[in-house]
Amino acid sequence: MRLDSTGRALGAPPDLAGKWLAALGRSFRVPAGHREEIVDREGALDMLRCGTGTLEALLGAGLPHAGPPGAELFDRYDLFNLALASGSGRSVPERSIEFALRWMNTEPESWFRPMDWHFTVDLSCPLPGGCASEPQWRLARPMPEMFGGSTLGLAVSPEDTTPDGAWITAGGTEGLSVSGRIRTRGRPGTLRSPVIRGIVEEFLAARYTWARMPEALQCEDTRVLGLGFAPCISANLHLERRFREAGFEAATRRGWILGMLDLAHAWVEVVDEDGVTRPIDPIFVLLSAYARAPHPRFVQACRGSAINRLLPTGLPAGTSLAAHRCGGTDRAPVRRTVIRRAAGPPASEGGER
Repeated sequence: MRLDSTGRALGAPPDLAGKWLAALGRSFRVPAGHREEIVDREGALDMLRCGTGTLEALLGAGLPHAGPPGAELFDRYDLFNLALASGSGRSVPERSIEFALRWMNTEPESWFRPMDWHFTVDLSCPLPGGCASEPQWRLARPMPEMFGGSTLGLAVSPEDTTPDGAWITAGGTEGLSVSGRIRTRGRPGTLRSPVIRGIVEEFLAARYTWARMPEALQCEDTRVLGLGFAPCISANLHLERRFREAGFEAATRRGWILGMLDLAHAWVEVVDEDGVTRPIDPIFVLLSAYARAPHPRFVQACRGSAINRLLPTGLPAGTSLAAHRCGGTDRAPVRRTVIRRAAGPPASEGGER
């Protein structure tokens, strides 16, 4: 194998190089107006693990980028989607998702039992010199209670910040930090209405491809789905509309997938013909294709069951989980999210502090 001056392989084996080039033609590319090209060449190689020769071939074949030759900059979503489509088995996104989805292989009982988690979310200003005047911060309040879970402890900084409805809000230039311990629970369920089931099956039969992209673009659901891709916000805005057109009460919900790269997520909840509100998560169905061996009952569980890997909030799809404003301008805050399984015996039930 030929190596460059840093010891990195110059190219992937010919069969893998062909996979990468084929993947480029079918992976989602973020359109102009939504692109953020901030990943440098070294970062791209670290993520893709395709070798410099293959990266050069991808550039020649039209991989979007900015910057001069040798100092290219890439959009992180473009790289993620390309890696997932490659089938190389070597890239960071492929390996990370396979590892993160291993729980889909387990017995159904494990999807519903109580699970304890530690979480920390830190928000900071993206301005290099810090906040401008009159800074304001907002973070969606975790609400595990919506699925039968509980908040075992919640700490916020600044200390005078308190949860208020669906949001945790703060002022000041030091940002916003929220940490605590939560308990999630699942709830098995089955869709009763043949009309609701039909709408879901029609959506899944379209064989959309899951892709990551900016939230603002996901909100253009007709545009995105028309291209054959289904991120969570787009998919569930579409299903919400279809359920309402069929005469059912439905609403999307925003939250996080726990233990899977701590991804922001969305799903839809519909009032079934028996009056019970049931969650539907079409994206979990699409994601299960990346699990090594998902349990045969998992896909069905996504039609009407609440899964203990979901952490709900009180917000609908299309609403960002975090917001910041300073100097009279709305700015996307820098987010650092860490959510991990709590070690040791389950904590006792308790309230916020």
